Amino acid sequence: MDIKRILFKTNSIDVEKSLPDATIYITKEGKIQWVNDIACDLLETSKMHLLTSNISDFIETGISSVIAASAIKNAVIAKIVNREIYYDMTAREIEDGYVINLRNISSNSKSPVEEEPSVINREKNNFLVKLSNDLKSPIQSIVGFSQAMADGLGGGMSEQQEKYIRIINKNSSDLMYFVGKLIEHAQTESSPKVPDNKPLDLVSLVNSVVKYNEQLYKGKEVKISIKPDETFKKTILSDSEILRNILQDVLEVILKSVDMGEICITLSNPDSDFLNSKNLAPANYTLIQLSSSALLLSESDLECMFDPYKIVDSTNRKNVLRAIVLASVKNMVQSLKGIVWVESQILKNTSFNILIPEV
Repeated sequence: MDIKRILFKTNSIDVEKSLPDATIYITKEGKIQWVNDIACDLLETSKMHLLTSNISDFIETGISSVIAASAIKNAVIAKIVNREIYYDMTAREIEDGYVINLRNISSNSKSPVEEEPSVINREKNNFLVKLSNDLKSPIQSIVGFSQAMADGLGGGMSEQQEKYIRIINKNSSDLMYFVGKLIEHAQTESSPKVPDNKPLDLVSLVNSVVKYNEQLYKGKEVKISIKPDETFKKTILSDSEILRNILQDVLEVILKSVDMGEICITLSNPDSDFLNSKNLAPANYTLIQLSSSALLLSESDLECMFDPYKIVDSTNRKNVLRAIVLASVKNMVQSLKGIVWVESQILKNTSFNILIPEV
């Protein structure tokens, strides 16, 4: 196989941008077929050694991470085997294999002028997270005092004054929610939580999240049902806190967007045909689908669902908060080595799909 021809003549990758990084071509089974010199330096081994190895010899979860990166068409964090070194890894499926690009994110040796945008973004996000209390405290004061005044604790008010104070209370509460989600996104993007995987009852976890959100759909004509498949293994090995936050965020997105209809939460273990349709290697996965019959999305909605940086300059800017929340969801799902996507069927339903592997 002429690897150089594949790399330089395909339209699937931007060679000028890709080759300055560590670039590796592997087969669908993970066998390394071609590497550049930068890859040898980054992985601290010889080209001969690399060409007789499998990608799983160097990257934890190996081919599964590569397939996941290719499916989401975005960078994932990959860790070198037995060492505390991390990479931004992108992957593209080309002919009978994958082209992988690796960039070391463990080192801070570059000057600010030389730093890549991803590193600079992490620093900005860390800065935002560290200022979270400074941002939240004054807003919390506005929310608290305006609520107290609306409840009459500050003395009597005219009808007009009461109207204004309730507007202040609502807008400051909305701002508090927005800032909280913005900081959550910054946290998941700059410092993703390392999963603490333990056995958990997923059905019970989903039930608790639904119960927690009762106030959000109380008074609405919304029905929530939980439907595990007959063969679904309800006990899985994962991080309960990360999964709870993922489910909470997705359910909030749906509940804040609809006033009626059914929200169905389906739990299943997808078969090999389904995994093949997503270009995933056969393995044990858990699929969580949250579907709403009342939430219908257009193609333009779907384009920016997980990208707040893109949506802020688009005609869908009013949905920037939703994109921020879903970007956090995407980061958390990736920390579990999973993928998330949205499907919307005209006049039928919208489904948020979360696929996580057994670890």
